[in-house]
Amino acid sequence: MFGLCYRTTTAAHSSGGYRPINDNRVVPATQWPRDGRLRSSTSAPWSLDQAYPTTGSTGLLQPRRCLADDGLAGGAAVESAAARGIVTATLPNGGGANPESSVRFALSAGAYVLPHPDKMEKGGEDWYFVAKHRRAVGVADGVGGWSEVGVDAGAYARQLMGNAEAAAEEFAAASDQSSADQPELSPQDILESAYQMTTARGSATACVAVVNGNSLSVSNLGDSGLLVLRGGAVAFHTPQQQHGFNFPYQIGSADSMSDSPSSAQRFVVALQQGDLIVLGTDGLWDNCFDEEVASVLKYCGDRSMDVAKMAQVLAHYARHRASDSKFASPFAYAAFQAGYAYMGGKMDDITVIVCQAEALP
Repeated sequence: MFGLCYRTTTAAHSSGGYRPINDNRVVPATQWPRDGRLRSSTSAPWSLDQAYPTTGSTGLLQPRRCLADDGLAGGAAVESAAARGIVTATLPNGGGANPESSVRFALSAGAYVLPHPDKMEKGGEDWYFVAKHRRAVGVADGVGGWSEVGVDAGAYARQLMGNAEAAAEEFAAASDQSSADQPELSPQDILESAYQMTTARGSATACVAVVNGNSLSVSNLGDSGLLVLRGGAVAFHTPQQQHGFNFPYQIGSADSMSDSPSSAQRFVVALQQGDLIVLGTDGLWDNCFDEEVASVLKYCGDRSMDVAKMAQVLAHYARHRASDSKFASPFAYAAFQAGYAYMGGKMDDITVIVCQAEALP
């Protein structure tokens, strides 16, 4: 049943718009326009002002905004993370890890889920969580191939994220919230605990992030991911984990023969006041280049939108890109690199969490 791990089946590759390129040529990344415009689009003009759905839209599913709260861990998290071999990302403007800093951050977070048009009724196959203690967030994308054997491809992702939220709350409650040496939260522990508790059949990619004092710790498995914007510029983006084109790393039930949670890539990023953190499933990253995400959120910030509205606008922008058959999307670029002729965005479920780092008093 290993083939179920693919996002699309072999039949879908042969009939769904992927045409092999005989010479398997590769376009260098430096020649691929960062705005995705290899050719002019024939789709109708669209502006960010159109990103708000009309009354009665089914796109908004359980939006949540999390305000800053107390009780975050100190900078010792960076040292213990490094001891486990986790990558410490060096960002511009003092973005390297600083275990001596006494600044503590919390996340103001807003989430938005926009299901595939054909999956609106069941709510799509993505899900997410935002922990009540404002220290942990995550997204997961159920692998659609399971629907070919009659399995709800979203059930695993929904249960995984529900269990991740429960684990995050439990781990935080187990520590003394008033203690200066409060143990750090580990996104990897949250992911592995959620994996152990999930009994649904299926598989999913996942990205979990937690705040520990002045740092953001991330565990990412597959092609969901996280991006950090600092001063409006892209400062960090988790790399994708793929076995092959459209075949991401994933965790799942015993019959999925999927990857282990321990395969997740782990990062520690030092935060600064005002940093924006974007988590998304591949429905976002397959359709938006990093610079586009930065531009959309700048547009939102210039209009004083809160993070919930930012997530909403970004999701609808990604949906617009997914609908453009002439857009040289990130997914089209990946297909081309793998030897397939493909043009346009990729229609999919889109889940976005936008967080802002806020320093605690």
